[in-house]
Amino acid sequence: MKKLIFALCAILALSCITAMAEEPFKVTLWEHTAKDIDEAGNLIDVPVKVTLTLDAPVEINEIESEVNDGFFATISREGVTPVTVAITPADFGPHANLNDGTEEQLNLFLDVVAEQYDEASVIKEIRKTASGNVYLCAGVATTYSIWQVYEDTIIEIIQNSEDMNDLTAEDQNFAVEVLQGIWME
Repeated sequence: MKKLIFALCAILALSCITAMAEEPFKVTLWEHTAKDIDEAGNLIDVPVKVTLTLDAPVEINEIESEVNDGFFATISREGVTPVTVAITPADFGPHANLNDGTEEQLNLFLDVVAEQYDEASVIKEIRKTASGNVYLCAGVATTYSIWQVYEDTIIEIIQNSEDMNDLTAEDQNFAVEVLQGIWME
């Protein structure tokens, strides 16, 4: 009987350790009020909580900004180039997102995003997250910019190599991981 109790305690302890090890990193980045339309067609305020959920922890350092309504921070993890994240209201209307854009509209928006680079070698792409949300990428070898509009919120992620070395695939994967980890609740 003692062996059975000991075995059960060991199994319970191992399952608790495993559960703790698999616990994702989750943090609230920003809370704000968005506009929506109720069933009667009235414009209403809706609280929105923007969270970041990742498989591994990151360091988040908020950046002070003159923009009153938004969240700005540098998110970093050892071994990859950090990203700067800006999350602001889009004012395009309730539930506005890039998923509803036509290919022509997405390419126009992508051209505007790419204008910040004066090099002829700008890479421009329209992509989708694992959950199917459209996002835009533009950049050059040393700088990578991702834009997404979702639920009338603009998410911009910029990754810039401080030492002017080319960004690696791991660096860019980290930027996409951060984008895919941002959720509106």
